Amino acid sequence: MSTPSRSESDIAVVGAGPAGLAAALAAAGFGCTVTLIDSGPAIGGQIYRQNLLGADRGAGAPGAGAVPPRLRRAARHRRIRHLAATSVWHAEQEPDGWFRLRLAGPDRPEPEPDGEAGGTGTALGGQAGGAGPAVLRARAVVLATGAAELVLPFPGWDLPGVTTAGAAQALLKSQGVTVGQRVLVSGSGPLLFPVAAGLAEAGVRVVAVLEATAARVGARHAVRFAAYPGKLREAAGYAATLVRHRVPVRAGHAVVACRGAGRVERATIARLDRDWRPVPGSRREEAVDAVHVSFGFSPALDLARLLGCADAQHPIRPTAAVRCDADLATSVAGVFAAGEVTGVGGAQAAELKGYLAGASAARYLGRLHPVAYTARTRTLRSRLGPARRFAALLDDAYPLRPGWLDWPEPDTIACRCEETRWAEIGRAVAAGAADVRSVKGLTRCGMGYCQGRICGPIVQYAVAAAAGRPLGEVGDLHSRPVLTPVPLDVIAGEG
Repeated sequence: MSTPSRSESDIAVVGAGPAGLAAALAAAGFGCTVTLIDSGPAIGGQIYRQNLLGADRGAGAPGAGAVPPRLRRAARHRRIRHLAATSVWHAEQEPDGWFRLRLAGPDRPEPEPDGEAGGTGTALGGQAGGAGPAVLRARAVVLATGAAELVLPFPGWDLPGVTTAGAAQALLKSQGVTVGQRVLVSGSGPLLFPVAAGLAEAGVRVVAVLEATAARVGARHAVRFAAYPGKLREAAGYAATLVRHRVPVRAGHAVVACRGAGRVERATIARLDRDWRPVPGSRREEAVDAVHVSFGFSPALDLARLLGCADAQHPIRPTAAVRCDADLATSVAGVFAAGEVTGVGGAQAAELKGYLAGASAARYLGRLHPVAYTARTRTLRSRLGPARRFAALLDDAYPLRPGWLDWPEPDTIACRCEETRWAEIGRAVAAGAADVRSVKGLTRCGMGYCQGRICGPIVQYAVAAAAGRPLGEVGDLHSRPVLTPVPLDVIAGEG
């Protein structure tokens, strides 16, 4: 077979959310050629997801088309080429230090003969989508791959109509579509409020917002939140929307089961104790046609792991984050990271990290003198301090408690792709499987289409609890040699 087409760029930025857009702009501003790669059809990521139906439809989708002008410049910058609807399915560092990223997406071109790749100039033009290289070579990489939503299993969580809160938000923003008309929003963390507010504004009857963390636990952090008036105003805006639409917020409650014939029809709500165990006698049912759940986020480490970047396990959550120094350089020279992949902190922190990572990549390539780099990033670092402290505060305010392990029943699905039951995980540990990989081998958990992105954190937490081992000692399912499903002929074409 002929050699895949090749294009070259100074810097490859993977992810076009706030962090990726900021990194691309910063690097391009210092003279670097940048290829911005994202699996979405338009820039913005989840937080600035675009309304794909046009301004005249999906009017109930708050935030649609709301990419800030300062970031929107990335779509037309002459040194930035945007490859939309494109995924990196494999990556490696070559002996000469360059990075080779193999790409998959629509309209990938026919392979070019050796020696006709065209050099760095072929990756320019500020073009979005369309034909792009099947292989991209870059001198440096910025990882802005974001995070996946963390969900916890309960009986009926696999019924149609039960989705993540992020999925409900994405459908509303990009398509103006709602999953149901009488819904519950349940879980833990600040995402619940904008999702519920957006649905209510779109005409959905939001029965309640259920926050698993007890009110008395959250109240202890109120004084610390007062140091962030901008964040408080944002939260107050969502709260006002919920009050206007008469949506109650119940702390210390969660959906712990769903029932229905062919789709969700009823949700079981329980009051939770401090550790999230259902309080006996507190269960009640609510008629619904959709339930949206979220318990935070898990940084997407697939590509970072493939490139050899070290990461750090969260002490109490089944998540990890890419380990970076003060300049957002990873353990691999030439690879930088920004945004949620370095630790979940929200859009503002992600954008600031993006600017810093882009500037650091430019300095690494010699486009920015170290003295100038220090001066140009001084303000960024001063603004990053409060953003990081706020992220740490959120982490403290919304802990993941072990009582959720009581929610699933023995026949509850743990791995939706392979239909692995909850009891099978316990039996595997009892049979001697003391880590996630061993459980995967005995149960096929994590071998399906999503490759453990949904069930991986669940299994990690469950195995650690059952085996009596720390989360960091039982492993996870983040590592995989092929990052996203691709046609076999694409892999075969690599020789």
